[in-house]
Parts: sequence; C-alpha cells; structure tokens
Amino acid sequence: MLTSVFSKNLYDMRGGLIWWSVGLILTNFLVVSIFPSIEESSAALTEYMDNLPPAMVALFGDIQEFATMEGYLGLELFGFFLPALTLGFGIAYGGGVIGSEEDRGTLDLLLSYPISRRSVLTQKFGAIAVFALLVLVTSTLGLLLGVALVDATVDIGNLAAAVLNVGLLTLVFGTLALALTGVGLSRGAASGISAGLAAITFLMNGLAPLAGLPDAIRHFTPWYYYDASEVLLTGFVPANAAVLVVAIVFLLVIGLLGFQRRDIAV
Repeated sequence: MLTSVFSKNLYDMRGGLIWWSVGLILTNFLVVSIFPSIEESSAALTEYMDNLPPAMVALFGDIQEFATMEGYLGLELFGFFLPALTLGFGIAYGGGVIGSEEDRGTLDLLLSYPISRRSVLTQKFGAIAVFALLVLVTSTLGLLLGVALVDATVDIGNLAAAVLNVGLLTLVFGTLALALTGVGLSRGAASGISAGLAAITFLMNGLAPLAGLPDAIRHFTPWYYYDASEVLLTGFVPANAAVLVVAIVFLLVIGLLGFQRRDIAV
C-alpha cells in the first residue's frame, strides 16, 4: 500500500524510471565501447577539426582531445549528449508532478487530505531527486562497464565527479520546472520555459566569447558550473557543485512559497 505522496509518485513513474535506467546504462556503455575506433581515427579527426567554424569549437570543445578517454567522454558524452537526455526527462517530470495532477483535477482532492502543501511539494521534489540519483548510478555503471570492456585507463574519481555534475544539472532544471508549476504555470508552460532556458543558457555559456559578450555573463548560467568535460580532466570543483546545490534549494523555496499561496484549479 502506498502511504505517502513520495511513494505514490515513484510508483507512478516506475515504468519511466526502469526504461530510463536501462537506456542510460546502454547509452553510456556503447559510447565508451567505440572509443578504440575513435582513437585510431584521431589524425583524421584533427584534420576535420581544422575546418570547423569557431562557434562549433566553442560549443563542443577541441576534437584533438578525442585521443584520450577523458577528452573523448567530455566531448562526445558529457559536453551535450548525456545532459540533453537527462534534462529531457527531468524537466518533463518536474513539470508534471504537480501540473499533471492539476490537469486531471486530482490535486485538489490530494490537498483535501490532512497534509500540508509544503509537504506535498517537498515529497514530489524528493521523487525528482530519486531520478537524479538514478542518473548517477546508472550512468556510472554503464561507463565502468564500457571502460572495462575496452581496457582503458580513466580516473574513476574524476568520472564520478562528472556524473555527479550531470545529476545536479538535471536537478536544477527539473526543480525549475517544478517551481514554475508551484507558482501557477501549467505543465506545458513550465516544461517549455525550463527547456528553453536550458538551451539558451547552454548557448550563452558556449558562445559568449565569440558573440563579444562579457565573459562574466557565463557565470549566470548553470552550464558554467556544470562543466563536466573539464571535471573529467582536472577533477572535482566543490565550489561549482555548491553553486548548483544553492540554485536547487533556491528554486525549491520559490516553488514552496508560490504553491502555498496560490489557488488550485479544479
């Protein structure tokens, strides 16, 4: 029997969580498993790199780093592909834990029980956090299986730190979507705004120097503090991770304040 909002949300998303877990393990495993063929083609990739426009290099990094496992993972997986996958689910679920119930007219029924709005939103945030935790576990498992298959050398601590940053970034934008529904936006609007901001801030972080914008503007994007590609090469940066945690807490507080004060559609 489901005895809490938290367990009910996990039960409702069980199918998605299972398939996403399997998908992340396989995706990470397959990306690592093709590294030997990429390593053999490093000379051709370097030549290709010379013909790329500066904007592409700024967004996705220096392809010459493909010759190392850390550089390859940073560019091929952590630079965009993996966070794009996890953000897609995190934002959709963050916007849906409140928004979908309001759309169905069941949120008003839930709040008629002796449970505070703060508890409801906090427990729903907890379910989103479980997804972020699964991102950490399944991504790490897939990466380690792939590294073992190709018999490559990689710093496990740096790898774990990069995966941690993926989870934190996912939780930032998932919590943003939750907070937007908490203050009264619809599920579609909250998810769309969150996805749009994820894309815009990604471009801001990568293209600000080329666009002639002050480099300081990058400091206002979560992607600047995420920077998992650099973490793979140089190691964990506690201050950057702390900024992402502060952003998550701030967005959760905004959502709680808005949810406690707004009317609920019935």
